[in-house]
Amino acid sequence: MKVVAVTVVVVTLVATAVGHDWGWGNCPSAKAFSSLDVDKFLGLWYVIQQTDTTSSCLTMNYTRVSPTQLRAAKSRQLLVLDSLSIEHTNSYTAKLDIPDFDNAGAMRVKWPLNLAGKADYTVLDTDYDTYAVVYECQKVASFLHRKSTAILSRTPTLSQDIISKERQLISSKGIPTNDLDSIDHGVCVRREDAGFNINIDEDTIKKMLKDASDGVRNIASQLVMLLQVAGGASDLASSLATISRNLAVKGSEPEAESIQTID
Repeated sequence: MKVVAVTVVVVTLVATAVGHDWGWGNCPSAKAFSSLDVDKFLGLWYVIQQTDTTSSCLTMNYTRVSPTQLRAAKSRQLLVLDSLSIEHTNSYTAKLDIPDFDNAGAMRVKWPLNLAGKADYTVLDTDYDTYAVVYECQKVASFLHRKSTAILSRTPTLSQDIISKERQLISSKGIPTNDLDSIDHGVCVRREDAGFNINIDEDTIKKMLKDASDGVRNIASQLVMLLQVAGGASDLASSLATISRNLAVKGSEPEAESIQTID
């Protein structure tokens, strides 16, 4: 179980780094959808096509946090874990800021594992009830950027006519479409049926850092105890055995059936 858990975590972290296309120079300029009604845009969207991805069952769920901030939860199944017959779900949650109410479709996004900071997040087109197109781009150096585009649908399928129309729109804005991959929504695992439910958000990262810090402090306290004992104890071997047992007990808690450290 522990090996499987580590595999799931590693694959999940790697998967967050893909789904983008790299390019030279600044981000291609893309005008946001005019007068976006944010409340109509909120809710669940199925990703029909997205840049450079092997994920399946990919969805986006937008909810409001405050008048100026949204939450974007990306859920998916990962090809590598599917190939290992590991039933799982994976969600990755970002914060979306709305800097300008008069141009609400031009947002800024911060994904928890993106060390480069915020990126532009633009709603290019939508009819609110059937389809939408979102475009993300981030300048990561003076000469380099990374970008990602997604065609969304309120249902697991979307007509080819709409897909073709939206791909033409994307191309007209100077954004490539040749690397848009289709998403399979045919066989998806429900969260309650999954062996692993992996959730990564800002609180997850804080908890991971805290747990790592607590682990370091625990080891440090044991070393301090060792130094104190070595300075005056008559039975150093016994003291070393006690410290070893303490560390072993702290590291031998029963494993859960789900990955609690990233829940």
